[in-house]
Amino acid sequence: MLHIPLCRNARVAATVAIFVVFSQASECCAETVFAERGGMVAVEAEHFARQTKMDVRSWQLTTKERTPQVTPDGDPSHVAGASNGAYLEILPDTRRTHADKLIRGTNFAPQAGQMGILEYKVHFSTPGRYYVWVRAHSTGSEDNGLHVGIDGQWPATGQRLQWCAGKRSWFWESKQRTEEQHCGEPHKIFLDIEKPGEHTISFSMREDGFEFDKFIMTTRREFARPEGVGPAPVVHSGDSPAVFPVVPPPAKTAEQVVKAASPKKLGKNALVMLASAFPHGSGGYYLHDGKWLAINPEKHKQASTSATFPFPTGKYDVTLRCVGENDGRSRYVVTADKATIGEYTCPLADKMFAEGPKFHRTFKDISLTEGTVIGVQSFIGSADGQEYSRARWSAVAFTPADEKTAALAKPYLANQKPKAAPKLESPTTPVSSDPLKMPRGPDGSGDISIAGELKQWHKVTLDMSGPFAHEQDNAPNPFTDYNLAITFKHSSGAVYRIPGYFAADGDAANSSAESGNVWRAHFAPPLTGKWTYAVAMHVGELAALDDKQGDPVSLLDGQSGEFEIAASDKVGRDLRAHGQLRYVGESYLQFAGSKQFFLKAGADAPETLLGYADFDGTVANKPKKVKLKTYQPHIGDWNDGDPTWQDGKGKGLIGAINYLSGKGCNAFSFLTYNAGGDGDNVWPFIQREDKLHYDCSKLDQWAIVFEHGTQRGMYLHFKMQETENDDHRRGTSGEETGVPESLDGGQLGPQRKLYVRELVARFGHNLALNWNLGEENTQTTDQIKAMLDYIDAWDAYDHNRVLHTFPGQQDKQYRPLLADASVLTGLSLQNSGIQDTHVQAAKWADASRAAGKPWIVAFDESGTAAHGQCPDLGYEGYDGHDKTGKMTYTEHKVRHQTLWGTLLGGGAGVEYYFGYQYVENDLVCEDWRSRDRSWDYCRIALEFFSDNEIPFPEMRCHDELVGNPQRNNSKYCFAKPGEVYVIYLPKKGAVELEIAAGGYSVQWFDPQVGGSLQAGSIEEVAGGGKVSLGMPPETDRQQTDWVLLVRKK
Repeated sequence: MLHIPLCRNARVAATVAIFVVFSQASECCAETVFAERGGMVAVEAEHFARQTKMDVRSWQLTTKERTPQVTPDGDPSHVAGASNGAYLEILPDTRRTHADKLIRGTNFAPQAGQMGILEYKVHFSTPGRYYVWVRAHSTGSEDNGLHVGIDGQWPATGQRLQWCAGKRSWFWESKQRTEEQHCGEPHKIFLDIEKPGEHTISFSMREDGFEFDKFIMTTRREFARPEGVGPAPVVHSGDSPAVFPVVPPPAKTAEQVVKAASPKKLGKNALVMLASAFPHGSGGYYLHDGKWLAINPEKHKQASTSATFPFPTGKYDVTLRCVGENDGRSRYVVTADKATIGEYTCPLADKMFAEGPKFHRTFKDISLTEGTVIGVQSFIGSADGQEYSRARWSAVAFTPADEKTAALAKPYLANQKPKAAPKLESPTTPVSSDPLKMPRGPDGSGDISIAGELKQWHKVTLDMSGPFAHEQDNAPNPFTDYNLAITFKHSSGAVYRIPGYFAADGDAANSSAESGNVWRAHFAPPLTGKWTYAVAMHVGELAALDDKQGDPVSLLDGQSGEFEIAASDKVGRDLRAHGQLRYVGESYLQFAGSKQFFLKAGADAPETLLGYADFDGTVANKPKKVKLKTYQPHIGDWNDGDPTWQDGKGKGLIGAINYLSGKGCNAFSFLTYNAGGDGDNVWPFIQREDKLHYDCSKLDQWAIVFEHGTQRGMYLHFKMQETENDDHRRGTSGEETGVPESLDGGQLGPQRKLYVRELVARFGHNLALNWNLGEENTQTTDQIKAMLDYIDAWDAYDHNRVLHTFPGQQDKQYRPLLADASVLTGLSLQNSGIQDTHVQAAKWADASRAAGKPWIVAFDESGTAAHGQCPDLGYEGYDGHDKTGKMTYTEHKVRHQTLWGTLLGGGAGVEYYFGYQYVENDLVCEDWRSRDRSWDYCRIALEFFSDNEIPFPEMRCHDELVGNPQRNNSKYCFAKPGEVYVIYLPKKGAVELEIAAGGYSVQWFDPQVGGSLQAGSIEEVAGGGKVSLGMPPETDRQQTDWVLLVRKK
C-alpha cells in the first residue's frame, strides 16, 4: 500500500490522503507533466506519477491529517515546514544508527534503481546539464542517502546524494558521497538532458527512513542553496496536483544550528605535535579538514607516518588524541624510534565523528630523547562489515611527567601558548596640539555666491563666506565640528540635501592655502527650472558626523536664495549631455537624461593613480617600490584648454584621461586611501597619521581631475580603502591583529564617518561614479552594512554602492547582502584566473536577480595577482612571457575570456587589472598605451552594443542554448529568447542555436577590428528548435574569434 496525492479533477478535498494500491496511480496523477522554465524545474515529492519496486520498502505520505501506519518508524511527523504541507518517507525504517543491522536489499540499497522507485514526468524546453537539489529531513546517520536517474537509466552522477548538514530540519542539498568525502562533494549530482521534450525523472531508495519533500533541477552550476521551500512547481500539461494544509516550521533550536566542528583546546601543560604536521600522502593517510589524518577505506586498510620529536629530552605522559567514529572502532599504535609505546582501540561515537577525552589514550612515564622519531600507525575498523571507519586522529601530546622535564619544557610551553590579543587601535595623531592654529584671520561677511554654469547636470557651486578656520584647528575642528548642509528644492517639489565642506581660501588648488573663510557646496541640478536653497550650519563637537544640530553659525545658518536652471548645451561624450548615471533596479545603470543604459570598459590600474607628484602633500612611503607618478608618457595628450593647477601642474594625469577617453573607454579607478597598503602613498588628510584633518588643496586638485573625467565621459571608480587598512584583520584569516592605519578598526566611528562625508561632499556631484567600500574587503557584514547606510544617508544622488572582496570570500561577503538585506547595489568582482570570469559574472548576475534586487555586476580584477591584463604583444618586447620568463597569455585571450566573457555573462562591464609581474604593472603603471590594442577591443565591444541597439538590459546569459550549460569558455550566448541572441565564438567554426519559433537574420561581427555586421554562409534561419548558423565570412587575415547577432525579423 502507498499514499497517492489526489489530483484536483478527482473532486476530493486536497486535505484528504487515502490509501490506494499501486495500480490505481494511473487513475490519479499519472498524466501530470511538470515544466522546465528558464533552466529550472521544481516538483513536490508527493506529486509523483507512479511508484515501482515497492515490495520491500515503499514511499508513504505524511500530511497534517494523516501519518503512515507502517512500522517500524522511529520518527515523529515532520510535516511542520514541509513544502505543500506534505512529504514522503521510505518505510519501514529498520536502520536508524550504526548499531542497527545493515541488510543490503532490505534497509540499504547501494545500487541505484533497485528499491522504492518514484517517477516524475517533466517537459524540458532547454537541453543541457541540470544539477539536482533535494529538500530532505534527516535525523540520524542512516537516513540521509538517495539516488536519482532519468528515463530508466541511473548514471553515476545521480548516485549517492548525501546529507550531513542541516540535521533535524528541512534542508536543501546537492552533494555526492565520494571516497574522499563521506559528507559529499558539491556540483557532482547532475543529469544531462540531451534533447528537449518529456523525460522521466526517477528517485530510488538508498537508506530507509529517508524523508523526501521536494526536488529542484537547475542548469546553474553555482546555484545558491534555496531558502525555505524553494521555487514553485509549474505544470506543463495534465491536472494540477492537490495542495495540502501547510504547517508553519517550528522555531529553530540551538541543536539545529549547523556549526563547523572545532578542535578541543589543547591541554595547558602539554606539548603537542599536531597530526597535520606529520607527513602524509605517501603512507596511506590523507589530511581531512586541515586538521585530522585519516584513511580512505576504499584504498587502504592501514596507514603510518612519523615525525621527529622536537621537544627537550625527558619523561612524558604521551597522549594519542583520536577521533571517535560511528562506522567502526579504529586501532592505533604509537612508537618511538620504532619501539611500541602503546596500542589503543578507539570506542564508537554516537555520531559520524566526535572529539574529546573519551577518545584519547595516555601512556604514562615514557622516556623520550630530543630527535626521537615518533610514529603513528592506524587500522580501520567496521561495526557491521559494510561501512568502515577512517582511523582519524588529531595529535600526539606530551605532558611532562616529572619536575625536571617540566622545567625544560617551560619555554616550549610558553611559545606554544596563544599569543595575547594585541591592543586594537586606530589612532589619529593631530599635526597640531593647539586648540586653534595661529595667527587667526577674519571671519567672512556671510555673503553667498553662486558659481558655475546654471544648466541641468552641470556643477553649480555655492561659495559661502563664513567662519575663519585652519586645516589644523582642533577646537572647533572645521571638518568634524561644523555641520554645513544645503537643502535644494525644485518647483516640482524635488528635494536634495547636500553636505558642504571647508574650502580654505576658495582657491586652494592653486594657492595651497591651509586656512580661510570659504565654505562650499556643489550641486548637479537634475531638473531645469526654478530652484531654491536653504543653508543650515551648526557648530559643536562632532556635529558634522551624526548630523547634530549644535549651535547655529549666525553668519550663514538660515540664509536662502534661488536660481534658474536652463537645459544643458553639451553633446557627445560629455556626461552632462546624458545626465546622472543611476541605479534603477536593473542589472545595468541608466543615464537619467538620455535614458541610455551603461556598459563600462576601462582601467583598474594603477590602483595608486592618485599617488601623483603634482598633488600637494603626496608622499611616497615606499619610494623604492612605488615612486610617485608623473605620467610623463601622457603629457603630450594634454590639450590647450584642458585644466591645470599652479602654473601647469597636472598635465600628465589630465593627458592620461584624455588618452583613455580618446580610445573609447569610459572608466578608470583609484584608491582614495591606501596608507599601510601596497602603494602607501594616497590619503586625503594633511598628514598620513592625522585622520581628522583634511588637505583642502590636495582634494581640490583631485576634484579637477575627477571633473575633467566627467567631461570626457568617464565613470569614476572610487575604491575607498583596501584590504590592508579596511579593518583590524590582515588577509583572509579573520584574525584581528590590529591595523593602526584602519579607520576605526573597520567600525563606523568618527574617522570613517568623516571620511565618507568628505568624499561625498567634495566629489558626489560627479555624474557617473560608484562608491566601492574597498579592495578585497574583509569587514564583517554588520560593518559593511553600517558603512553602506552612512553613504546612503549623505549621498543625495544615490550613486552605485559596490563591494569587492577576495575570490574565495565572495559567498561569505556577498550573500548576506542580497536583496533588501542591505542598500548595496553592485559588485566589483575579482577572480584567481581569467578563465573563471564568465561563469562568475553570470553567477552573481543570476543570484542577485533571483533574490529580487539585481546588482550591477562588474569584473574589475580578472586574473591572478601576478597576471591580470597583459601588455600588448610587442610593447617593450612583450611576447606572452612575464618578467620572470613564465609564459602567460596575450591580449587575445583577455578579449575572449575577460571582455566578452563578462559582457555575455550579464556583467555590466570590465576594468582591466594589470597584475604585478608585467611591465607597467598595477602599482607603477604610468603609460596606458601599454594596453593600446586592448583599449581598442573594449571600444569595439561597446560600439557593438550601442551601434546595433542591442537591448542588453532585457537579456540574460543563456549558454545552454548553444550547447554550453556548464558555462565554460567554449562559446557564450547572451539572449532575450525569441527576440535577439548574441553569441561569441573564440574559434572559427559552425555553431548550433536552440531558438524559438520564427524567422531570424544571422549576421557576423569581428571583435578585433569592429565595423559593420557581415554576412556569413547562412543569412536567415527559421526557429523552432536547434538550427545551424553556418560559417563566418572569409577574411584576408587569420581570424580567430567571431560574434554572431541573431535577430528576429
